[in-house]
Amino acid sequence: MKYMLAMAVLAAPIAASAQDCHWSGGSFGGEEGNFQARFSVNEACTEMTFESSGNTGIQAQDVPQAFALTAGDHGWVADINGVTATLGKRGNFVNFLGEGVNTRLQVHQQE
Repeated sequence: MKYMLAMAVLAAPIAASAQDCHWSGGSFGGEEGNFQARFSVNEACTEMTFESSGNTGIQAQDVPQAFALTAGDHGWVADINGVTATLGKRGNFVNFLGEGVNTRLQVHQQE
């Protein structure tokens, strides 16, 4: 019984996080100049699969990679090869911040 109670207490923040994540279960894409990005987020909002044009040095061109997502102060955050990607809490913007990268990308849900 104590085990079940402990599991319920530990699972509650995760469930609340996923419910608050409007990115959950979606696929998104956007472009800014010569930088293009596509990504999808799992239902639990704990992982994103990211693929970019490679023009910003974030990753090699057209090589999808999976990255952990965590809830942060300003949205859901992933470390993409040393670049912090923040999926905003409100609106469909992703901020990329790292060495040589400071980009805010407007993204749209893909079908």
